[in-house]
Amino acid sequence: QGSWVRRRQALAMAAAARAAARYSGRYAVHPLLPGAAQLAVDACTGRVAPSWTANAQDLLSKWEKLTMCMPQYAEFLKKCNRKDLKRPHVFMNEAAQAKLGEFYLCCAFMLRREAVEAAGQDATQLLKVAHEVANEDVEPLFQSCRDFVSGYDAALHKRLDNTTIWREVDDGLFWHHSFEAAAPEAYAAYQAVLLPPQAEWPANDDVAAVDALISSCSRDVEEGGVAWPVAKEVYQAFLEASATPVKGNLRNALIDHGIISGSIVYRTEGQQR
Repeated sequence: QGSWVRRRQALAMAAAARAAARYSGRYAVHPLLPGAAQLAVDACTGRVAPSWTANAQDLLSKWEKLTMCMPQYAEFLKKCNRKDLKRPHVFMNEAAQAKLGEFYLCCAFMLRREAVEAAGQDATQLLKVAHEVANEDVEPLFQSCRDFVSGYDAALHKRLDNTTIWREVDDGLFWHHSFEAAAPEAYAAYQAVLLPPQAEWPANDDVAAVDALISSCSRDVEEGGVAWPVAKEVYQAFLEASATPVKGNLRNALIDHGIISGSIVYRTEGQQR
């Protein structure tokens, strides 16, 4: 099975090398590089995982449930006079308090529907449920969202978005450009361990020599190989950086809805407001 996997990898590397060889000028990439990048991906897939996905999935799942209630939050903001703010969510402005209560009650219906239905028409019980949801669910969620998007890097977001076009050309080229965008230092270190000095690289159009060199490198990238630690490092760095578009999109949504202050510095094309 190991030899079959290496054969499949070699074929993928050769395809990446041939795709790279088609480009010149500013898009020129030595065919070894996409092949080496693909080796790292094949070696690490299923063995290396991002640290942020479970948290992001939980936040986005809860945020999605509350999107139905955001029109009520918008009405609250319209009524809210920030000068009236004494401490979080205690306002002299009664109209704002009423709208905020409607928002929390909507959130209660989305997050704790059974409790809302059990309260029925009992205003006291409904107010109690809304208060609990505000303190135990909504405000902690907003704070967790703020924490998640803190440190958002718009420049990195743009660089990652700019790599997606390469996916349509070739996977190896996509991974090469993605690693350069997300983890240039780790990627350079990986290349230094895996590949011979650049002066010894075969000519770009020497397909046979490029294929042979890539094939000879494949064992070094496997778990336990000399390049495995640096391959793991660069792939892990990419996976961590891949949180950036998620952070950016969530940050924009929080700003759009007035949950956090700030300016939108980058919005992915096609992102809904």
